Amino acid sequence: MLNDKERRELAQAHALWDKNEVDAAWDIVKNLLIEHPHDGVTLQMGGHIYDKSGNVPVAYHLFKAATEADPREASGWLNLGRLAEDLWRTSEAERCYDKALKLSNREDTTRCTYGNLAALCVDNARYAEAEKWSKKLLEQWPGDQGALSNLGFAQLGQRNWAEGWANYRHCLDLKARTRINYRGEPEWDGTPGQTVVLYGEQGMGDELSFASMVPDALKHCKKVILDCDSRLAGLFKRAFPGAKVYGTRRFKPMGEKVKLWDEEDREFDASLAIGQIGEYFRNAPEKFDGKPYLLPDPERLLMWEALWKTKHKPKIGIAWQGGISKTGSRFRRWTLEQLVPVLKSVDAHWVVLEYKPALVELEAFKAKYPEIDIKEYPHATLTKDYDDTAALVSSLDLVFCMQTSVAHLSGALGVPCWVCVPPTSQWRYGATGEDNPWYDSIRVIRQQKGEWNFGQIAQQLSDHFRRVPRAAVRVA
Repeated sequence: MLNDKERRELAQAHALWDKNEVDAAWDIVKNLLIEHPHDGVTLQMGGHIYDKSGNVPVAYHLFKAATEADPREASGWLNLGRLAEDLWRTSEAERCYDKALKLSNREDTTRCTYGNLAALCVDNARYAEAEKWSKKLLEQWPGDQGALSNLGFAQLGQRNWAEGWANYRHCLDLKARTRINYRGEPEWDGTPGQTVVLYGEQGMGDELSFASMVPDALKHCKKVILDCDSRLAGLFKRAFPGAKVYGTRRFKPMGEKVKLWDEEDREFDASLAIGQIGEYFRNAPEKFDGKPYLLPDPERLLMWEALWKTKHKPKIGIAWQGGISKTGSRFRRWTLEQLVPVLKSVDAHWVVLEYKPALVELEAFKAKYPEIDIKEYPHATLTKDYDDTAALVSSLDLVFCMQTSVAHLSGALGVPCWVCVPPTSQWRYGATGEDNPWYDSIRVIRQQKGEWNFGQIAQQLSDHFRRVPRAAVRVA
């Protein structure tokens, strides 16, 4: 048990943590833990420090020790659940949240637990449950931004477009979506006839997908200015000649980037995150036409097509991993060894579409399976110009991939794509079915009961290439 002096020291550590001075905060907590290694409050403070410093595994173990030291403290279970969720220990996280709710006698703990349960269900494509927890929170705390945001994700995942987009707006300014204001302009409210800046605010796949709505915005607005990832600038300039495209999305400070634009584009009426225009242009099922909207560089495409004429076999793109740790990369990756039945199912030239270098892995694999024709073209995939990748993908007969950005690129180009989606999928894939309303050319293959049936996929792929004439494989 801490004495009065030690409690003051712990309060000082908390103040330092609050100011992001985590090293100084830990120096205090470390000394307290030497004297009191089983004090639950001190262990929790240590967990908060390591969490803020980005060391999630250590933070998890400190919170776990805190719940063992003080199993009746609801906040310990709440925080342990949150860290377990960060480590994708989903079942454990749910058990912790259940204990937190049963023990909670504080409104803030109950409120956070409801919100975390909603977020957990969103992350695991359990959208009906996410909606339930979000609404339960909102019943007691109307207007909660996090709850409205999770409700939006849940509704979009269930294809409740009108309500979903309206609530999705509330996640602007949260961690996943950065709101940009360039020079004091208002957010665009859909008013026609204005000059509007649309900016990317999430990952590459999101930006590619949301770009499908740019043609709608061009018809609706006097002028559209796109502030996009520099890797997409060339691709977007060709696809949307009516827009002014600048690859300045990641430039900082935000207000200064406008000085890099043409003088005629430095005055505008409003701005908005590009994903949010779904509220105006994708608010009903019939608003999704699923048609391709990006165009490859014709000269780069011609080069690939000339090469493929020498192969005399189908060309299939393949990507076997996607995401990062916080987006569930552990569930979005295979080994090439696992994919052997698929790779042997068609006598094809397999084209590597990984966004990270794969040469070392490929060399080891080809030494074991020399009969499989698989090759990486790093000048097209490990590039800062996504036009290179787009031309390669556009030249292929089909793409087979894990859930990753190349699936969005395939759909945007109209290239047939079989994308494999784990239970931790993103809301755009929904929770059931093989279709994706954003892209007609995509087929969704869902993981069943924690397993991938590579034998079945291999048979379907073999049947596909026996059934479809070579010249008709591509979708126009």
